[in-house]
Amino acid sequence: MQTFNHFLWIPPLTGLLASVLTVALLLWANTHLQWGLDKGSGVQKFHTKTTSRLGGVAIFTGILMGLWGSYAYFPKDGWLGAWVMVASAPVFIGGLVEDLTHKVSPTSRLWLAVASSAVVYAVFQLGVKRTDIFFIDTVLSLPFAAFLLTVLVVAGFVNAINIIDGFHGLAAGSVIAFLAGIAGLAWIGNDGLVFRLCLVTAGATMGFLIWNWPWGKIFLGDGGAYLLGFWVVVLGLMVPHRSPEISPMAPVLVGIYPLVETVYSMYRRKFVRTHPINHPDALHLHTLIYRRLVLRPGMHHSAGDKNAANAKVALYGFVMSAVPAGLACLFMDNTNALLTCMALFALFYIDFYRRIVRFRAPLWLMAKTRA
Repeated sequence: MQTFNHFLWIPPLTGLLASVLTVALLLWANTHLQWGLDKGSGVQKFHTKTTSRLGGVAIFTGILMGLWGSYAYFPKDGWLGAWVMVASAPVFIGGLVEDLTHKVSPTSRLWLAVASSAVVYAVFQLGVKRTDIFFIDTVLSLPFAAFLLTVLVVAGFVNAINIIDGFHGLAAGSVIAFLAGIAGLAWIGNDGLVFRLCLVTAGATMGFLIWNWPWGKIFLGDGGAYLLGFWVVVLGLMVPHRSPEISPMAPVLVGIYPLVETVYSMYRRKFVRTHPINHPDALHLHTLIYRRLVLRPGMHHSAGDKNAANAKVALYGFVMSAVPAGLACLFMDNTNALLTCMALFALFYIDFYRRIVRFRAPLWLMAKTRA
């Protein structure tokens, strides 16, 4: 595979630089225009000052410039990436408008995610057409089943990234781990195109992360979370499509953390708290980690203490993202092993969650911020 050459790092570095400079411009503009600001109030808000939610603009710019750099050296990468950007437009714009106005309902954003999913299936002919699980593949042979499952997977994962976006660096750091896992699968599958697109997306994300973690100078926002979620799931779908020897369950294991978080949150809201499944609450795993593992409950904390605790949450999320990504590369062609890893992660998540709720988390997991 002609993946490594002296031009390989130019596109991702271009994306990184463009993302860094765009954030700097946004921060300067927000001192005058006050656009897209998060007021820091609400059940899921854990920062201490008004902050821009327009990080998605920087990531969009970074990916676009990275693809421009790709076109000069890898023309097919540039063209395909440009079409993925077009497909992402409905869900990204919907999230961006929500960041600017706070007036786009979750239902509307879900339908926009469905629209982006439909473009992926119709234009790219890319979707969930096999799983290597007999009874699911039998269902997929029915008319429209593959399309419906593709819409569910794409829209579901896009929203899952938004769910884990609550603390400095948590979503962006996790996305970089996911992209590393997909890049690893692409490398094993001798797929230079997907490998390089992962690098471009990771470069743009890293440019944002430099400003976001640990100090939270700017937030990802719905637009950024949806855009990154869309890119990760599309690249994940490409891997088994372009490299049939890789199990379709390998990319699923790569992104298992936000998927389990989303499903468990729906269960908790519906059956434990008897709330609507889209009703926001402050009981996500990352929220409990913040309140019970890195911040001393019931004590006074300065703004600096809270910010330090906020940033530490991302480290837990990164580990929960990186370990499954590594296992996915290790067992990339063994569907049974991949399914076993997925089940073990789900059991770990539930046990970890319940231990924190019951104040029984192991002491070595605690990273208390000073009072």
